Amino acid sequence: MEGPLERTFDQLREDIHHRFDTLSDGMRRVARAILQDPDTVALSTVTQVAEMCDIQPSGVVRFAQTFGFSGYSEMQRVFRLRLIEGAPALRDQVQRAKGDLRREAKSDPFLVLREFMEVSSRAIERLADKVDPEDFARAVEMIAGAESVYVLAHRRAFPIASYIAYGLQRLEMTAHLLDGVGGMLPQQVAAIRPTDLLVAVSFEPYSPLVVELVEDAFIRGLSVLTITDNPVSPLIRNATLGFAVEEFHATNFRPVSASMCLAQSLVATIGLRRASDSPEP
Repeated sequence: MEGPLERTFDQLREDIHHRFDTLSDGMRRVARAILQDPDTVALSTVTQVAEMCDIQPSGVVRFAQTFGFSGYSEMQRVFRLRLIEGAPALRDQVQRAKGDLRREAKSDPFLVLREFMEVSSRAIERLADKVDPEDFARAVEMIAGAESVYVLAHRRAFPIASYIAYGLQRLEMTAHLLDGVGGMLPQQVAAIRPTDLLVAVSFEPYSPLVVELVEDAFIRGLSVLTITDNPVSPLIRNATLGFAVEEFHATNFRPVSASMCLAQSLVATIGLRRASDSPEP
């Protein structure tokens, strides 16, 4: 068996995936955080990681020990090795992303725009590695083959859901944006039929209601397509097909550029297919 220092990041990630359901709530928060933003872990102290996860530093140490490391520092070496093996430009971007832009933004607001452009570009570049072509094709078939598409999201994920519903409606498909007006969201989801598709989008911290409704739909045997930010997200576990899209922090806000790119690509692909299937005038 390989020792902890001989493990690669990919091997550690696979180990976390296999054991995730056995972890406590606190350790699950650590697992989601370190898989969602491994570059930050490579550059952060145990106290900073604990603050990210809303847990005591001792909880982060216990997490490392649970996966065979002597402590946080030994586990962190796996993340640092991953970062060191990356391109120099990527390391520079991560270092800049870790900087506090508040003071600089006061004198030069354009720095914030540049930071958002850099982290968004990096996330979109990584999208090709995160999305399996066969899964993408399957998602297109799921959407195109549904009698009706119901789209669900809250908070910062809502613009992505809104675009999916808008794009499908522009293609003259039957699509409904589940906004929960009047507190009727559970009833709206209950109306989804086996011939329909539920598309749900949620990012950390996941909307409890979205998570609950996705789980309910999955238990009912409905087709569920999800876009989220972590392979151990509850939206992945309760989906017919789920995409875990890596985004990066810029200041206190995390862009959704890569997730929006994925959503737009799905809609555009369906539009091109429908156009090619139409008879020539």
